[in-house]
Amino acid sequence: MDYIKTIFSVKGLVVAGYILVGVFYNTAPPHLPTVAFSLPALHSWAQYFISILLWPLSFWHPIFSVGQWPAGSTP
Repeated sequence: MDYIKTIFSVKGLVVAGYILVGVFYNTAPPHLPTVAFSLPALHSWAQYFISILLWPLSFWHPIFSVGQWPAGSTP
């Protein structure tokens, strides 16, 4: 019974909303893995479920990258 209370508490609804946003944010055609019974397909599905849980990181765009040097400078 405590499980049901937890699901319908404010915390439970926030977690459900977070997961639903991740699912809908990651179901665009390039993100949805193919259905096949192979190791690469399993890997793609694992990445898909990780991206559902970590979807806020997709909004992070670092302004510094070690792979790019400013124009006119030398390393």
